[in-house]
Amino acid sequence: MKKILLVVSITGFMFAEGKIGGVTYFDYYSNTEKASGFNFQRQYFGYVGDVSDQVSFKILFDVGRSDSDTRLTTYLKKAQVNYKSSFGKFNFGLIGMNTYAVQESNWGYRFIEKSAIDKNGFSSTADIGVGFSKSIIDNLNLSLLIVNGEGFKTPQGDKFQKIAFNATYGESNLNKNDGYNGGLVYTTESTDTDPTTMTSVFGGFAGIGLRLGGEYDMQTKDGINLNIISVSTNYAVRDNIDIFTRYDIYDGDTSIDNDGENYLVTGIVLDCDGGISVAPNMRMTTSEDASDSSTEYKVNFQFKF
Repeated sequence: MKKILLVVSITGFMFAEGKIGGVTYFDYYSNTEKASGFNFQRQYFGYVGDVSDQVSFKILFDVGRSDSDTRLTTYLKKAQVNYKSSFGKFNFGLIGMNTYAVQESNWGYRFIEKSAIDKNGFSSTADIGVGFSKSIIDNLNLSLLIVNGEGFKTPQGDKFQKIAFNATYGESNLNKNDGYNGGLVYTTESTDTDPTTMTSVFGGFAGIGLRLGGEYDMQTKDGINLNIISVSTNYAVRDNIDIFTRYDIYDGDTSIDNDGENYLVTGIVLDCDGGISVAPNMRMTTSEDASDSSTEYKVNFQFKF
């Protein structure tokens, strides 16, 4: 599979005219433990192009902190080939998952905080496999993926694959366009014992300078039920100034009382010239029984090119 991905990458660069782009995330932080400093979060570097009217591709490299230590590591996050047909759109290779993107767009500020599903590890953002998507009526899009299930950083470790289904009605990119959406995500992956499943129900609205988003996510893993409630709101004070608030309620085991936590992030986003965004914000994490809490202040930066 690694050889296939390498061939896809080289072929795309050699024979297709494409577009190079990227985005950088970094921040300055100060928390209640009296720690402060600058932190590099992420660097994405991508290349997209069209081989023909039917075939396109996307290659994306991800530079971030290693899961095992604090070193910066480069990962191949996507090596995706898309094929358009009269029947629908097919995806192959190292592809983006269909489990979180609309919810993340409803929230709108990936450079400040991950989506609730991604932040709490309910789903990987990319995986190796195949996918199919189709709009069956106006504004209703269905997609189905079959992937390894381990994510883009880990090779296949068992005989089971993951199936992910998404049904979204309405405008899927409320971060850029006015409108509304609602949808459902369901994933399942067999194991040697009980299957791992996830269900996400979400919706959003954007208009008159306001953007609202909400989702309810449920996961069953190793016999344990987990859930997340996440709501967010954003208001455009001026063309280049937004104020935002997001509140997450996370329960790591619904059978145990007072084991969850609540997470609040609120602040201002300033969109500057040249693809630069600056976001001073505050975030507070509180235990479910309010016995423990922590507060952190950040200034997040984003640069798109």
